[in-house]
Amino acid sequence: MIGVQSYAQVTDSIIAGRKGAGLVITYRLKAGESVAMIANRYYASQEKIESLSMVDGRKKLPVGTTLYIPVSPENFTATKERSGIENKQELYFRVGEKDDLALVSMYAGVKKQDIVLWNNMRGNTLKQGQSVFIGWLKIVQRDSITMADGIAYPSRKGRVVNNDTGRHAFGELDSIYNVQTRNGTNVLNEKGTAVFFEKAGSNKIYFAFHNTTPRGAVIKVTNPGTGKTIYAKVLGPVPDTKQYANAVIGISNAAKEALGITEDRAWCELTYFPN
Repeated sequence: MIGVQSYAQVTDSIIAGRKGAGLVITYRLKAGESVAMIANRYYASQEKIESLSMVDGRKKLPVGTTLYIPVSPENFTATKERSGIENKQELYFRVGEKDDLALVSMYAGVKKQDIVLWNNMRGNTLKQGQSVFIGWLKIVQRDSITMADGIAYPSRKGRVVNNDTGRHAFGELDSIYNVQTRNGTNVLNEKGTAVFFEKAGSNKIYFAFHNTTPRGAVIKVTNPGTGKTIYAKVLGPVPDTKQYANAVIGISNAAKEALGITEDRAWCELTYFPN
């Protein structure tokens, strides 16, 4: 049975439960969030979230909509590696009426003796309603950008300011774009307003927020007024804030000079590979 001290710790942790043949996290959408944003944040498949939750992620869902996020090898581990510790959070399993240690072990893919040891259990008895620590969940924290994975989780209330540490030179993104689009033969075209967001430093590394391309995709951005072009790597969806109203893309402000733009909003043409 879990001790009182261990159980109290779960108030700031993430709780998983059983659904069908797997473990899921129950999440309720907050203002400004979308299924795509939550999928990025939890390193989960948007398609699986939509299927488990029976929702259409292409539509704007009401605040409070219940989403079921799958716990899988893509976002869960039973070990906390030294690298990327800041992107992992403790995951607990809420014991149900018919759950026992063997069942929890099987669903979590964690050895029974590890669960007993981690939770300071005396014996193998679990009690309904208890929360048992089972491992670590990979997650992007609120109001942050994880450069190593190219994932962003911006808040509605603020602007993301980031110190870039990745190495994405112009030529590298140009090459990635050519691979993704088969040298420009398989692309979608889009025109609309680009908004430039502030970030620390002055460099030639360009990143973007875009709603229909996956994280890691590279978008070719052209200013039709000057004919100048840059390539930007997608971090996640466009934040749902007033700053980005009616914008099709957000681009790090280091790209303004390269595009010949002086304002914080400008009309641009985009090309990218179909998702």
